[in-house]
Amino acid sequence: MNISTPPTLRSPSKATPSSHLCPTSTSKLLRIILSIGAVGLLLINQNYQGYDNLDNTSSLRDGAATVTSKDDDDANKDRQLRKPQQTAVEEEPQLDFAVVGFEKTGTTFLLEVFGNHPEITMPVKHSPDAAKICVRKEEGKETLKRWIQHQQQQEERQLVEEATSNSMKYGVKCSEMIRKPLGIENWADVSSANLIVGVRHPVEWFQSNYNYRVMLHHKDKLTSNIPSPHKLTDHHNCWHGVSTIAAQFDKYLQQLGKTPLDRNELSNLLDTLPTSDVRINHNPLKVFIYTIEQLEDTNTTRRTHFERDLQHFMGLTSPFDDFSSQAKSNVNKVTYPEYIDLCQPEFDSLRKSLVKEGKKSSEWIVNRFVMAEDVVVSDVEYFREKLRAWGEDPCSVVREQ
Repeated sequence: MNISTPPTLRSPSKATPSSHLCPTSTSKLLRIILSIGAVGLLLINQNYQGYDNLDNTSSLRDGAATVTSKDDDDANKDRQLRKPQQTAVEEEPQLDFAVVGFEKTGTTFLLEVFGNHPEITMPVKHSPDAAKICVRKEEGKETLKRWIQHQQQQEERQLVEEATSNSMKYGVKCSEMIRKPLGIENWADVSSANLIVGVRHPVEWFQSNYNYRVMLHHKDKLTSNIPSPHKLTDHHNCWHGVSTIAAQFDKYLQQLGKTPLDRNELSNLLDTLPTSDVRINHNPLKVFIYTIEQLEDTNTTRRTHFERDLQHFMGLTSPFDDFSSQAKSNVNKVTYPEYIDLCQPEFDSLRKSLVKEGKKSSEWIVNRFVMAEDVVVSDVEYFREKLRAWGEDPCSVVREQ
């Protein structure tokens, strides 16, 4: 659905302050003191400003003190015992948004853009916190809580120093989390974070991700063999997340539980992915989905509209810096012998398989997923145009040009 109005801004949750004992009421003190005698009251009243506004007519009549009876004392004690006690409730730290996938769809670019925004706080790329948060075990949930609490404490100190009322938005980038529904389920338990998901033509995604893994292989000086891309065609043969199965983005979006699945869709999901990796996760989290072309759009009007829609989705008051002015991330000028160009004839069969499944994925996304109530897309017609191209061989388009 298209964005119409910006969501209501939500300030980061803060712990409720501990309850304090209420000061004893003036009238009760007065009755106790009056039981000592009117003379004692008058002497103390001179040194205790809290009694300046007492209504003496209710306590002193004709110079005589009104003494509280024992029955009144017992009744007061009974009422005090029955009075509900206020207790401090410590609220969970809240995550506002999470960039959860897919890899090689501009997620690192968004991390840089968000990092430059004055209202956003995120863990630094490749930091220990970011690595722990992105795991799907309980450790990730606890690390996330501690990180948000630490950032909130820093923000509170800064607010005192700067006397500003800006509300920070806390977010994380875990570009493989979309493939780990249990991890997203953990996040849903921690907060009501909005999810941001990027997609890309499966052929371009496969080539980009494969070459990226080759670069890391050499950078980390690994000695294991780099598999041929021809072998990465099912979930049994997957290399660091690279396979033709991993390019079927619809199979992972289906697990967010935003659209009901019929019997054939569910059966196909179970046939494609290992049963242990399938977990339909119904949750109230909103999803902003984009295609990588929207980040790189040369149409200034359309790109500015996209930036504004994303800003509103995230509940930000200040606009983003112009995306076109941001430097591209993960641009590696070094080449390696194992790099692939899927437009080469030797990859025709692999490319054909990616296009075939890409057409199915795009049809489900544009006809089902983006129609869901919890899913937001900027310029839905442009988005659909780009996804329908998944059913076409991008190398054929390049040759025609």
